[in-house]
Amino acid sequence: MDKDLYEVLEIKKSANETEIRKAFLRFAKKYHPDVNPNDKVSEHKFKEINLAYEVLKDPKKRQHYDQMRAVGANPFAQRPPGGQPWGGTSGMGPDSFSDFGLGDLFDEIFSSGGMGSRSSGRRGAGQGPFGRGFPQKGGDRLAKLEVSLLEASQGGDKNIEFEDGKKLTIKIPEGVDTGIKIKLSGQGERGIQGGPNGDLILTIEVLAHAFFIRENNDIILKLPCTFSEVVLGQEIEVPTLTGKVHLKIPKGISSGQRLKLAGKGIRSPKTGQKGDQFVEILIKIPKEIPPSYIEAAEKIGTESFNPRANIF
Repeated sequence: MDKDLYEVLEIKKSANETEIRKAFLRFAKKYHPDVNPNDKVSEHKFKEINLAYEVLKDPKKRQHYDQMRAVGANPFAQRPPGGQPWGGTSGMGPDSFSDFGLGDLFDEIFSSGGMGSRSSGRRGAGQGPFGRGFPQKGGDRLAKLEVSLLEASQGGDKNIEFEDGKKLTIKIPEGVDTGIKIKLSGQGERGIQGGPNGDLILTIEVLAHAFFIRENNDIILKLPCTFSEVVLGQEIEVPTLTGKVHLKIPKGISSGQRLKLAGKGIRSPKTGQKGDQFVEILIKIPKEIPPSYIEAAEKIGTESFNPRANIF
């Protein structure tokens, strides 16, 4: 096989493990001998992609292969009939790169029924991992799971349905945040030739709430208050993730100041401790100002209080 292993799978040299697996599965399904019986071309292609995957999926083997290619050698070049061994006149072959520690790599690959064999005990087609009947784990399925802020804070079961009609009940851990991944073993793509199914990897995305804002495990609530409530220091109802509570507004509190409701945030999945809820006061006045507000403002205007005294 004269092709570069990355070209065989049609991937970039920077491809990660997931991209390598996806490429392999795509070609494996296309060229598998069971799908193309008695097709020598497909059988040869199937062996090529298996060999490429066997090397590139393993970080150590991949590093060794990249080192060999960096010096211009192709360790998998076929010996042409009556030609020079291992890559023509260069004389390069598995034993030529012992300094790279590749002896074991080639022994493993070429003695297991891949693209060739270095020993007379080579397995026949269909008996090794690159032949017919080789069980392969199915690919992982990746999906995004949207949950509300309330679902994220409380956890619990969530029913989801996929495009193919498959329904699953997902256990949402309490306190999850955007980016957290949940793995469901065996719920991915079907295995090849009796191999195990792949996994389902769900990435959590916590949806924005109408008025609660999450900051790590704390909750921020911007609470509109009337002029009278903050001047008189009245007690008002405040919503939290677990229901309404009563909060005493301190007299004279300014817009933008925060009050803390301890333990009313989200429980940390790591420590088990709950965050807090911070109530940010926003003083609001009606768009159509009543005469009583105007009279009060005119009276206050005669007072000596200057909120800008410290800035200019």
